[in-house]
Amino acid sequence: MQDEDPESGADTDVLRNRSRIARDFERFCRVAVLPYWEGISRRLSADRTARGQIMLGHGIGRMLATLHPSVRWKPPLLEVPGRGNDVGSGTTLVLAPSVFLAGRPPILTGLGAESGQLILSYPVPIDPKWAGSLWQASEGVGGALSALMGRTRAAVLLALTRSGSTTEIGERAGVSSATVSQHTSVLRTAGLITTVRTANSVQHALTPLGDALIHERLVGQEPDHQPVSTLLLTDRAG
Repeated sequence: MQDEDPESGADTDVLRNRSRIARDFERFCRVAVLPYWEGISRRLSADRTARGQIMLGHGIGRMLATLHPSVRWKPPLLEVPGRGNDVGSGTTLVLAPSVFLAGRPPILTGLGAESGQLILSYPVPIDPKWAGSLWQASEGVGGALSALMGRTRAAVLLALTRSGSTTEIGERAGVSSATVSQHTSVLRTAGLITTVRTANSVQHALTPLGDALIHERLVGQEPDHQPVSTLLLTDRAG
C-alpha cells in the first residue's frame, strides 16, 4: 500500500477551501451588494467619467493626484503606500474605484504577478448629502424578473450568471434541487438556458438570450464597460 503524498493532500485542501470561500463570498455579495448595485454602479461610472475628463484636460499627472493624498506621481514612478517590490515601467495599471474604501488609503494588488498588470483600488468620495441614498435597495432587474416569471424562477435564472450543477444552483438561489429541476425545465423550454449532462450530474448555463434578459440589453449589443480605467505606465508618461 503506497503512502499518500502529503503535498497532494495539501493541494486538495487548498482547492476545497478556495471553493468554499468563493461560495461564501458569492452569497455575501448577493445579500450585501447586489441589492444596492444599481446605485453603486452609477456612482462608480460618474467617478470614472470625472477622472477621465481631468486626464483629457490636464494630463495623467493631475488625474493621478486626485486619487488620494498618499498617491504621488513622479514620472516615471507612481508611489503608492504599502509594502511591495518596485515595478518597472511599461506596467499596465488598472484603476478601480471603490465605495467600500471610504476613509482608507488605496490598495495595490497584483504585485509579483507575471501578467504585468496591477490593480489600484482607490476610494470614491462619498458626499454625506447623498450617501444614504446609495444604500437604498433597488428593484432593478431582479424585481422586474420576479414580476415577470415569479420570485423563485427569477432567483434560479439569476443564480445562473455563472454556470453550475443543479445542486450548486440550488445553493445559490436558496431552494431545493427538486425545485431547481422544475424551473430549469421551463427556462430551458423558453430558450433562456441550456443543460448538458456530464458524468453523474448536469450543468446549466445561460444562453445569449438569457444573459441578455438578465443584463437588460439586446442580443448582440456589447455589454456595459466595467467601472475601471486602464493606464500603461511608461518612461514617457507625464
